[in-house]
Amino acid sequence: MKKRILCIGMLMASLLLHLNAFSQLEKPETIDDKLDTLYTRTDNLTHEMERMKKLQITGYVQLQFQMTDTAGGKGNSYAGGGWDNNTNSRFQMRRSRLKTVYENNDEFGNNKTQIVMQMEFFNAVNNAANGVISPVVIRDFYGKFTDPWTRWFGIKAGAMDKPFGYELTYSSGTRETPERGRMSQILFPGEKDYGAQLVIQPAKQSRFNWLKLETGLYNGTGVLNVDFDKEKDWISRFSFAKGNLNETIKYSGGCSYYYGGHKYGTKNNYQLEVLNDSTGAMGWKLIDSNSNNINHIGYSRFFGIDGQVSFDWKGGLTTLRAEYIGGTHGGTATTNNTPRTLPTEDYLQRNFNGAYFYFIQNVMHSKHSVMIKYDWYDPNTKVAGMQIGEKGSNLKSADIKYATLGLGYLFNYDQNWKFVAYADLVKNELTGLAGYTADRPDNVYTLRLQYTWR
Repeated sequence: MKKRILCIGMLMASLLLHLNAFSQLEKPETIDDKLDTLYTRTDNLTHEMERMKKLQITGYVQLQFQMTDTAGGKGNSYAGGGWDNNTNSRFQMRRSRLKTVYENNDEFGNNKTQIVMQMEFFNAVNNAANGVISPVVIRDFYGKFTDPWTRWFGIKAGAMDKPFGYELTYSSGTRETPERGRMSQILFPGEKDYGAQLVIQPAKQSRFNWLKLETGLYNGTGVLNVDFDKEKDWISRFSFAKGNLNETIKYSGGCSYYYGGHKYGTKNNYQLEVLNDSTGAMGWKLIDSNSNNINHIGYSRFFGIDGQVSFDWKGGLTTLRAEYIGGTHGGTATTNNTPRTLPTEDYLQRNFNGAYFYFIQNVMHSKHSVMIKYDWYDPNTKVAGMQIGEKGSNLKSADIKYATLGLGYLFNYDQNWKFVAYADLVKNELTGLAGYTADRPDNVYTLRLQYTWR
C-alpha cells in the first residue's frame, strides 16, 4: 500500500513538473506581434535615416595643366600661384577638398544648428606659399546657432568666409573661372579668417526671406596665419536675392563695408605728395621717423557694391555679374597685398579701386558654356602711367594698375565632373619704371579637370 501511494505521489510530482515546464514554453507569435516588431524596426530605421539626412559629405579635386608666356610667369601669381623661375608649364593639383556639413532644420527648412568643416588635402605648392608645411589644412571650421523663437538671428564662430561681396564667398568648386580676380586675392588673401559673425535673415516662411545681413569681427590675417596685433577687422554685407514666379529670371546684389587695419612694423611715416615742384613728380615723402609710429595702425577702409542677374531663355542660361570695390588700403613699396605677418618694410597708405564683370552663356541648354570676364585693380588711384618711374619719383611696381581679360570654355559632363579651358590675358599700365615700359609677357593658359562628389 505504501509503495502504491509513493508511486502515485511521484507520478503527480512529475506531472506537475511537466505542466510547469510546458507553461514556460514561448507562446506562438501572432500576426499582431509580428506587425509590432516590424513597426518598431521601421521606426528605428526612419530615425536613423533622419539623422543621416542631417549630415552631408561633399568634396572636389581640381587637376590642371598650365602654361605662361615666360618662364617664371613674370611674377603673375594670380592664376593659380607663383611660378618657379625655370619653368613656363606645369601640372598641378590646384585644390583637393573634403567638406562635411551637419544641419538640424525645422519643418519649414529653417536652420536651427549647423556645424561645417572643410579640409584641404595634399596641396603642397599652395600651402607652402602660405607658410604651411602640413599636407592637410583647415579651410572652414565653424558652428552656427539660430534663435529657436523667430529663426531670424544666427551666430557663427570659427574659421569661415569673410562676408564681403559676391566673388569672395562664391565657392571655388562651383565658380566658372579657375580663380578669383586679382582684386579679390590682394584684398582678401586666402578668403577665410577666424572670427565671429551675426547673421540676420527672416525665416523661410516670411515674405522678407530674400533679405540678409551679415556682420562680424575677424583677425584679418587669414586661417593659415597667427594674428600679429590686437586689431580686429569689422566686415559687413547687406544683400538680397529674388526671382520671378517660374524662376526664369533671378537677380541678387548687395553692398559691403570693411573697417580694419594692422600694426606698423617700422618707425617711418610716409605720405604721397609732389616731390618735385618743377616737374610735378609724385612720390612717397618721409613725414617723420619716430619709434612711436611702430604702435600706430595702418587702416583699411573700403566699400563694395555687387549685382548679379540670370535669364533662362531659348538660347540657354545667360548670367551677368559685376562688383566694384574702392577705398583706402595699406601696403609697402613692393606689395599692396593685405599682410599676413607683421610688415618689416615701410608702410604706405594708398587709395585704390577695382572691379570685375562676368558674362557667362550656356549654349542652347547643352553641356557647353562660354565665358568672358574683365577685371581691373588700381592700387594707387592718385598716380597713373608715366608718373610711375619718372625722374624724381620713388613710386614702385606696387603702384601699377593691372587689367585682365579672361576667355573661357566650360564643359559640364554631368554633376560629377567638368572641364575648363581658360586664358588670362593680363595688361599692365605702361610706366617709366624699368621692366614695365611695355606690357609684360605674363598671360596664363589653363586646362582644368574637376571631379566632384556630393
